[in-house]
Amino acid sequence: MSLFAIYAKAAAPDQPQTLANQDVEVIKDRFSILACLFTPIWCVWHRLWLELAAYLGVAFVLGFIAFFVGESAAGWIGFLAAILIGLEASAIRGYALTRKGYLFEGQVVSPSARDAEWRYTAGQLSNEHSAGALQ
Repeated sequence: MSLFAIYAKAAAPDQPQTLANQDVEVIKDRFSILACLFTPIWCVWHRLWLELAAYLGVAFVLGFIAFFVGESAAGWIGFLAAILIGLEASAIRGYALTRKGYLFEGQVVSPSARDAEWRYTAGQLSNEHSAGALQ
């Protein structure tokens, strides 16, 4: 079983505000080896342009540190930064989604992303059904 974060974006204003019109993203909360080893490619793949710019800025600063302090120190700092990016990859994607208008809907424990989305949808449908019964 894994932990998944659920982000949902409401439907466009000209569409009915129903669950069927929501855009739902499911992000597995785990260490990302791809984000750790191939950060620029991972950022482009997930369209994380601001994060890519920040990464390139950090790499530029590490180049200056390597020049003045030594390549060994800069290498260790770069290694630790890569580990941190791998650990926080799912949170980085979540922050990017909130900038795009998605809302954090909660977390679901599930064996797969598909099952996590099903559980989220079932919970939303039961909430809509119970809210409709109260009216």
